[in-house]
Amino acid sequence: MVSRKQVLVGSFSSIAAIGAVLSVVAARYEPRVRPNTFVGPIAVGGLLPQDAAKRLRIWWETEKHREVDLRLGTESKPIITLSLAKLGVRLDDQASVSDLPLDEFVEGLSRNFGGNPDPLREQPKFTFREEAWKPIITQVESKVGGKSPAKVFFKSGVIERMPEQNGSTVDLEAFRRNLSELNQQTTEIEVPVTSASKQVPDTELAKIAEVVSEFSTKFSTGQVNRSGNLRLASQAINGTVLMPGQRFSFNGFLGKRTAEQGYKMAGIYRDGRHDLGLAGGICQVSTTLYNAALFANLKIVKRTNHSMPVPYVPLGRDAAVDYGKIDLEFENTLDVPIAISSDWVPGKLTFRVLGVKTPGQVIEIASGGRKSWSVGEKVVLDPNLPAGKRKVIEKGSAGHSISTTRIVKVNGAVVSRDPLGVSHYRGGKRIVAVGKKAATPSVTSDGL
Repeated sequence: MVSRKQVLVGSFSSIAAIGAVLSVVAARYEPRVRPNTFVGPIAVGGLLPQDAAKRLRIWWETEKHREVDLRLGTESKPIITLSLAKLGVRLDDQASVSDLPLDEFVEGLSRNFGGNPDPLREQPKFTFREEAWKPIITQVESKVGGKSPAKVFFKSGVIERMPEQNGSTVDLEAFRRNLSELNQQTTEIEVPVTSASKQVPDTELAKIAEVVSEFSTKFSTGQVNRSGNLRLASQAINGTVLMPGQRFSFNGFLGKRTAEQGYKMAGIYRDGRHDLGLAGGICQVSTTLYNAALFANLKIVKRTNHSMPVPYVPLGRDAAVDYGKIDLEFENTLDVPIAISSDWVPGKLTFRVLGVKTPGQVIEIASGGRKSWSVGEKVVLDPNLPAGKRKVIEKGSAGHSISTTRIVKVNGAVVSRDPLGVSHYRGGKRIVAVGKKAATPSVTSDGL
């Protein structure tokens, strides 16, 4: 017969064994997502977090192809219809499961006796590839009204102002919020827009009231390609407004000059020689503008002289440009906005700086320390020329250097002297071809 003591000992042994087993199970137990939990339409309850993330990724492979309409405000017709993938939406599966409630061992054990909790529904979390929004933004902004910068022109002695059209821009933060609220019922998304602020307020534009400076150069109308290049470049600059502190970069504004834009082949300087190049002559535009900026007392940030003197301005007053290499840049250091106005007529190019004059101010440009030197002559043999015959291939140029200073006077008194630097023209050798063809022997008749 088993005694009561033996029963008790056996019971305690069984409990201890069960406890030991439970301890081992608890130690090996991996927390799982709370039962009856959904992310979007996907049930993830009871799954390990990594398995829940995998299940969401599988769902997203189909869901990302679902299309939604993008609408502008209350307009009934969508601007465009795109799949979520083309809209740049990406599922963040890790973030979607990282905050889900997990059951530890004890909670999981108790679920077996207490049943499932009420449903818990969470929305998936997304990231966005914002580069995909660029064509959308362009389409929306063109629909709600394009932008156009402020312009000021000088026509027939009168200043004409064209206020800036600021249009509207897409509110990217609000658009991102709208996308973040995506769910399975989403069939359309509003693209919020906001009015852009004007870079040149109308009150500031009205301050441009008179001609501050002007400068003109002349050119030959017979050089059709060259004069056409001057016209094209100067008209592109015409009307440009600069706010106080704003800089104008010639290359930055015009960009690369191409045949598609209408530029033609014309004469240029290349390594001290005359040559042909696309947009030849455009340096006369930059030079004319440079001198107008000088007489407006604007700050010259970048300026480079040519390799040889140019015929349309005094020595030391030219400004070469070459896209990607040599630029002209100046800054509006005045307290009010200015505008750059151009005027092209056959044979004459004029630039004006428009703004507000400083009373009693006069600008003078002085030069000094001029030096000149010969760079010599180079002779090349030409088998097509008769022996001893000479032909000038490149007229070349002497070398020169000269210093230039801007002198600012107010009511006759000098208030500043602004050294503009030393212009060094290395010049180019005179190249002469000399013939080496032998003379053809003469034939005489013997009278037979």
